[in-house]
Amino acid sequence: MKAPIYPHEKLECGQTLEVAPGIHWVRMPLPFALNHINVWLIEEDDGFTVIDTGYNLENVRQIWRDVLGRIVGGRPIRRAIVTHFHPDHIGLAGWFAKQYGAELWTPYAEWMQAHLSYDMKDGERWYAFYVANGLPTDRAEVQRMRRGRYAEACAPIPMTLRRIWDGMTVKIGGRDWRVITGAGHSPEHAALYCNELKLLISGDQVLPRITTNVSVWYNEPYGNPLRQFIESFAKFRPLPHDTFVLPSHDRPFYGLHDRLDTLVAHHGQRFDKAHAACAEPKTAMEVVPALFTRQLDDQQIGFAIGESLAHLNYLLNDGRLERFADRDGKFRFKAV
Repeated sequence: MKAPIYPHEKLECGQTLEVAPGIHWVRMPLPFALNHINVWLIEEDDGFTVIDTGYNLENVRQIWRDVLGRIVGGRPIRRAIVTHFHPDHIGLAGWFAKQYGAELWTPYAEWMQAHLSYDMKDGERWYAFYVANGLPTDRAEVQRMRRGRYAEACAPIPMTLRRIWDGMTVKIGGRDWRVITGAGHSPEHAALYCNELKLLISGDQVLPRITTNVSVWYNEPYGNPLRQFIESFAKFRPLPHDTFVLPSHDRPFYGLHDRLDTLVAHHGQRFDKAHAACAEPKTAMEVVPALFTRQLDDQQIGFAIGESLAHLNYLLNDGRLERFADRDGKFRFKAV
């Protein structure tokens, strides 16, 4: 399997580059280890469309003001198309709506999940979830504090939306773009494909270097998001081999099909490692070292347990593992 081909050098945060006619790549900062997100600004006949908005931070808003001043001038921002509900993507959709009158376009499930996350005070549920899956109580307390902060990362979510859905055609910049939805990383993640340009805005569904986080969370403890994620690849397989991919992280690249193959192989190896780790009963936390060899900070450990559970639940649904609650109240998995 070939490595992705990158036709452009990486941008620094605040820099922009026109990667296709009327399509501007903008890099925005993030306040954690994954320190950036790529967002996109597309020229329309009567204004501009923003695709994904960045995190709700003043320095991100200031970068947007600078970028819009350079590229947009006084023309209107007609809409913000958001791939999914995570704060680095939808975080400033409400700000764009309030400041620029931009409509929010996104799949309905993503809009609903954004509102649920914005309004929910669920730290105690996160704490119980992490303890039950093997995280020590002191580290689970850190997760309890972190997980209730979605509303801090987002401007108020707009109360109305224009719904987009799988297979729908959206006119952006005078061209037809087809919505391709996937699941696993989020409920109804939307990618956008333009056949005229052979260009895919992939969001987090296909990334060129890092692997997309696919996790089980407290609200769906028996969920099988990794199967949904891998099965969604079938929607991208028919795209041309010379498709130019604009991902949310790292750099625009060629090599979509090889990247899909690499991701399937990657998760296949992780299934084997998770299965081998459960020769004796293990919690999801005890399986984490088999899947992640590096040191993990407080944010990363929360995602790592979710990913560990995603692999374990996949194997559980395939009949390769069994799951039971032990006498200490923790959930453990054992190879069948």
